[in-house]
Amino acid sequence: MENKNLSIYELIKSSIRECGKLPEDFALPQEEENGIPWADGAMDGVFLYHNNTNEENIETLKNIVFQISEGKFKEAQNNLDHLDFLMVSSRTSLLNWIIQENEKINANNLYKFTISQLKTSKNKESIKFSLAVLLLMGVEKDVSAMEIIKTLALSDEFTLFCLDIIARLENSNEEIFEIVKKVKGWGRVHSIAYLEVTNDEIKDWLLEEGCHNEIDSAYTALTCVKKINLLELLDEENISNKKFNAISYLITALLDEGPASGISSLENKEMLIERYLKKAKYLSSTENDYRAVMMIKEYIKDDKKINNNFIKICNEILNSERTVNNIKELMKKGYSYDIAKYIKIDIEPYALEYLQSNLLKNPYIMYDISKKENIEKLVLLVEKRLPLEKMKGSPTDKINFRNEEFTVLDVAVRTLQNFEGIGKNLMICALNSPYENVRYGAANTLEKWKGKGYIFPDEIIQNIKNLEKIEVDDELKEKLNKLVK
Repeated sequence: MENKNLSIYELIKSSIRECGKLPEDFALPQEEENGIPWADGAMDGVFLYHNNTNEENIETLKNIVFQISEGKFKEAQNNLDHLDFLMVSSRTSLLNWIIQENEKINANNLYKFTISQLKTSKNKESIKFSLAVLLLMGVEKDVSAMEIIKTLALSDEFTLFCLDIIARLENSNEEIFEIVKKVKGWGRVHSIAYLEVTNDEIKDWLLEEGCHNEIDSAYTALTCVKKINLLELLDEENISNKKFNAISYLITALLDEGPASGISSLENKEMLIERYLKKAKYLSSTENDYRAVMMIKEYIKDDKKINNNFIKICNEILNSERTVNNIKELMKKGYSYDIAKYIKIDIEPYALEYLQSNLLKNPYIMYDISKKENIEKLVLLVEKRLPLEKMKGSPTDKINFRNEEFTVLDVAVRTLQNFEGIGKNLMICALNSPYENVRYGAANTLEKWKGKGYIFPDEIIQNIKNLEKIEVDDELKEKLNKLVK
């Protein structure tokens, strides 16, 4: 049976691997909202964390509940499938209304309909509607229904709605722990909040994995810190390097505070910083450790209420001979360039050396090169490694996401913005790239060169004119036209 003929539940169930998880690249059929494709669970997650608007009007949903109550299942399903709504923004109001109107609603019909929807629907919001309603109906006692709900919970799109039901099981924490280990996106973000630390296994897992998700570690950092009692953990005498590395990753996430509340929400944040730095003096050895110390220093600089003496401790750790040597070794492997720059190590020789063997693997390190003599070496390296003539083609509106060679070319021409006249062959190749983003990269760099008074050689002018004639993107065509005026 083709995937398009499967219900959402059937699609999820048939995709589960032997380990009990969904494949890493699993995704439900994509729907676009205002032209934007949303990852599984993303729309609900963004609403919960970043949207302060009031709940949606639920009048239509009320009518649908009454249709279900009257046994008009096909009519109700059709209305649900065609209703443009977000259940996450409607569930509280709807459930409160159902409780108030329970005497007017046929509970048997409502239960029968919603259970059926879990198994047969191809509509995400219809399934969430059903999960929300079933929360009021003692579904946790229905063994067969719970198997369906646990299966749906493996998809980041439905984890949140399933958790409310699973939390009512006698062994709820064990079930939630199993789910949180199997989801990596928004499902993990939501599950962390439901998970209680009832044993050392859960505590250790939260420390080591609680902030590792596919969304942003900052979403769960504060919750993890509180649940494992990080302050108390840092008071232990013997902390292994492995455990300290995990603590450092958690501290870094806690200091982010971009997408979610972090360290600023802690009453004992100064004590936490003090205890961490006390351990960091002799335990720091990894990139996570040094990044945490670096971020602590910056946080203290911005928060005048915190003891300024901590900055001195941060400097002692970051500028120690041991740290410098470790950072240099990390740079040879392609890591820690931002930290090295922060503590004023000359990173360019290490970047060039690394790129000699890893140009395709991590081309973004090119952005760390800013000296003219090193830029010239970089251009020679890129010209040597890329099959420039074979990379030319007719312009399309496609964006390059996966081709490593075109990524290298794109990064290289953007790196040349402040080095007018260097890398002519790369610029010409980029202008003739089939990928739109690569052509834009070349045009933007040439625009910068022209703004600095650089006069284009004939070969570049001819390539700009040739591209302008066949360019498929109107905005880029206009940009090219201005370059040769």
